[in-house]
Formats: sequence, C-alpha cells, structure tokens
Amino acid sequence: MSDLQIRHQPLPGVFVLDCPHFPDHRGDFTKLFHAQTLLAQGIAFTPAESFLTRSNAGVLRGMHFQVDEAAHDKLVTCIKGRVLDVVVDARPDSPHFNHPFAIELTGTSNTALLISKGYAHGFFTIEDDSWMLYSTSTVYCSSLDRGVLWSSIAFKWPSEQPVLSERDERHPSIQELV
Repeated sequence: MSDLQIRHQPLPGVFVLDCPHFPDHRGDFTKLFHAQTLLAQGIAFTPAESFLTRSNAGVLRGMHFQVDEAAHDKLVTCIKGRVLDVVVDARPDSPHFNHPFAIELTGTSNTALLISKGYAHGFFTIEDDSWMLYSTSTVYCSSLDRGVLWSSIAFKWPSEQPVLSERDERHPSIQELV
C-alpha cells in the first residue's frame, strides 16, 4: 500500500500531503495518516484529539491557534464538500509572520495539510455541507485558545461578509500580536 507523500512545503513546518487513494467497484479507500511515513521524513506528529466540522457555504471558521503547553500541530483534510483552507504564521518574531498560504481542499482531492505550532488556521466553505476533519497533537484547552481576526491577515478572502461565530468576530487583529 502506498504511503503519504509530501507534495509541497509552502512555509516552514506547513506540509501539503498527498494521501494514497484506492478506488474500486465498492467505492474507495484513502489513507489519511501514517506516523512512520511522516517520521521517516523528519516529521513527528502524534494525534491526541480529533474533530469534525460540518459547515454551510459562506462560513468562515478561524483563524485559530493554541499557545503555551496547548500549542499543537494540526492535520486537516476535507472529507466532503469544498473549502479554501488558510494558514498564517502568527509568530511576530518569524520572518514569515503574516504571510498566509491558502489551498483548496475537497472531499475528492485526497489532500491533507499538516500545520506546525505557531500558525493560525482557518477555512472558508465554498460548498454547502462541507466536512473538515482535524487531528491535533495536544488536547484542546479553552484558556490557551487564541485567534486573529480573519480580515486582518494579508489575504484576499472570497467573501467580504462571511458567516462567522461571535468568537471569531471578536479576535484581535494580527498586528496586535506584535
């Protein structure tokens, strides 16, 4: 059976992964994670928790990250629908601070994104009933949860008025991290 392949590393610690996909007369099978394959490529990722979101078109979830001992690496993939996934460096001392990377993920693309600590993550749903699966290397901690305002990052979103949660509307500007 084939293993995960790193297609691209757009930012330090951010990896676009091709997930092996095996269709047959019954449907298909996709390998989303394999620790030893990643470790052989110098990437140590051990999931501690997983989440599933289901969103309507026009929803923006983000830009989220955890700090201190809750800071985590995150593996994300779209298992149904279509999203624009966005990652931005939220470390003010980084040479890549506020340099976003975006990729369209779909339920049929067999692509995953592995995001290291220090990056804020979010996505905009392009299609109704889009499902995102996340695995994180630490357990979520509400007191160490942070975010930056989606509209403050150096990125042109496909909508100027996405559907947001109250929490995401109140995130500080990315410039306030400096």
